[in-house]
Order: sequence, then structure tokens, then C-alpha cells
Amino acid sequence: MNVFPPMMHGTLREHYLMLFGAAGGIAMTAGFVGSWIGARFAARAAMRQSDEARRTALQPEQIRELSSSVEAIALEVERIAEAQRFVAKVLVERRDALPSLPAHRSAGEITPHQDRSPA
Repeated sequence: MNVFPPMMHGTLREHYLMLFGAAGGIAMTAGFVGSWIGARFAARAAMRQSDEARRTALQPEQIRELSSSVEAIALEVERIAEAQRFVAKVLVERRDALPSLPAHRSAGEITPHQDRSPA
């Protein structure tokens, strides 16, 4: 009984086709089983994580404490900013009160405090 066409009797014989078909079927089955097991483990891990997240959710009193802490920090930051504005204003006023330095130095002058007395 000849199931395959005559051209298949050359290098590709019936048992080669059956072997390749069986190998493909085994590979498909192994892939399916592996992906099913991986999906099951991943789903269990996701469920565990969601349960932990639900248990560790913030309670209303914790939210109130967190809110008051954030307000206290905001108040302190505002005080620090006000202090920086004050210091900047004082420094500008002090700079304006200092005598101005000459805009151009003479050729022999290196520093403003150089002693010009003869040696």
C-alpha cells in the first residue's frame, strides 16, 4: 500500500515524516505544558503580592498622621525659604554699602592691597 506520492520515496521516506511529526507533536506538548506551569506559578505569585498589598494598605489614622507630617515639613521649608530671602536681601544691602573698587587697574598694580611704599 502506497500512502505517499512516488516523489517522497527518495530521500524522505515515510518513517522520516513520522519521526518529524512525532518530534513536532512532542515539542508542542512540552511547550504547552511548560507555558501552563509558568502561567500558574506567575498567577499564584501575583495573587500573593496583591494579598500582601491589601494587608499593608494605609489605615485612615495613618493617612492623617502622614498628612500632618507633610504639613509640618511644608511649614519648615517655608521658614527656610524666608530665611534665605532675608539673607539674600542683607547681602545685597551690604554689597551696595561697600565702597566700589576701581574699574581699571594701572599697569604696575597687581592687587588692591599692594604696598606702594619704596623699599
